[in-house]
This record gives sequence, C-alpha cells and structure tokens, in this order.
Amino acid sequence: MNNVKQIIELLGGFERLMHEPIRLTVEGFMPLNIEYIGTGPRGGLLLSIMHHYTQHGDLMRDPDLVVEVIQAEDRWLPVSYQQDSLGIYQEAVSVEGEKLVERSRLVADLLRFMGQWDRNLGEQSFVEAARSLGKSESPD
Repeated sequence: MNNVKQIIELLGGFERLMHEPIRLTVEGFMPLNIEYIGTGPRGGLLLSIMHHYTQHGDLMRDPDLVVEVIQAEDRWLPVSYQQDSLGIYQEAVSVEGEKLVERSRLVADLLRFMGQWDRNLGEQSFVEAARSLGKSESPD
C-alpha cells in the first residue's frame, strides 16, 4: 500500500491520522477516506480505507477495506472487506476467544486486491490530491 502510505505521510503521518481522518476528492472518482479506527487483532493500527457514495441518503462503502498496519515491520495486513452495493462483508482475520483466526485464502485474495487498488489510487491522482492538500495546509 505504497500510495496509501504516501498519502498518509503527506498529510501528517500516522500520528495525525489517529486524531483526524483523511478525506480526499479527485474529479471523476468517488471520494477516498482513510481513518484510524482502533487497534487491530495483532496489536497494530487498524485503518479503514474506503471509497464511498450516497444512495437514498445512506453512505455506501464501495469498498471499505480494513487493514492492520504493523509499523515496526512496515506490514499492511487485510482484516475485512465490505462492499455495500453487493451486500458483501468478509472478515479475513478475527479473534475468537484468545486465538487469532486467519482465513488464508481470503487474506491472499485481499492482499492481491490491496496491491491493485493501491496502484489504481496512484493512477487516479489521489497522491497528487494529498500533496496539494498538504501544501495548502502547511504554513509558508
């Protein structure tokens, strides 16, 4: 998730993200939100990365990928995936009792999706949008 990581860094890093979500818009694409939502099942930072739109007054996730970031190892691990328009919710990693349960096929599928989506975000100019927003927020 190099492009998502770059967006976060351009807009104040993980420390800022823990207190303030990132919201980016790029003409022709659904808005992108990146939000810190807590501690993940492995003890890392839990982030929601989501495109969204509104339908009949309801916020529709298209998709919402929850990832856990293990900062010391620079690892981005999928936790869940949701796409409201298709009625999809998939949990790749959960804690059941005291045990971490990974659904290895789903984890592998989501890792491939993460790579493709991250490339798409770069091609769709979300990194440039973050760079512009970061420049407008910094004192001159």
